[in-house]
Amino acid sequence: MISRRDYHFYLYFPERAEQIGTYFASRLPGVGKVPWFICETLSCLFDDLGEINPDYPGFKKMSEHFVLSMFGSDGQPVGFCVFIPERLDLIQIDIILIKKELRERGLGRLLLGYLEQALEQGTILYVRQVTNTGRKFFTRCGFARDVQLFKVLSENNRLLKEKACYTPAVCACV
Repeated sequence: MISRRDYHFYLYFPERAEQIGTYFASRLPGVGKVPWFICETLSCLFDDLGEINPDYPGFKKMSEHFVLSMFGSDGQPVGFCVFIPERLDLIQIDIILIKKELRERGLGRLLLGYLEQALEQGTILYVRQVTNTGRKFFTRCGFARDVQLFKVLSENNRLLKEKACYTPAVCACV
């Protein structure tokens, strides 16, 4: 059985998110804070991305988000989770990646479970884009599939067809 004690966890967060990053770090037992270059080096060590597109934009934006990395007791990298706290109670999971030779051992579940320790009851975790393998993983971790609605604005689908124009405010007398 896998034990959290057999692994070391490190958290990166961007400087602009110092307050919320410190909050998360204080709620993750034994986590160490690391600078960005550690995460950048770590992500280069993962040569097999499974179904993840190597040009996935999330890789280019990792430095703007939170990265929870996991290392074995031997100091070897195991995996990482990139997440985006939109609020303390709304967290987007962007990527969870475990080294190919270590997959199917429950390590992704351990990494996600470790992150969950920092979160309050009622916090919503969600995944915006997911591969087939990822969907199975997240379902096994208790995520439920939901229908997401979205709209990409164009000239043809706006609710108000006329262009915005300046309208002076009228004083309301009561």
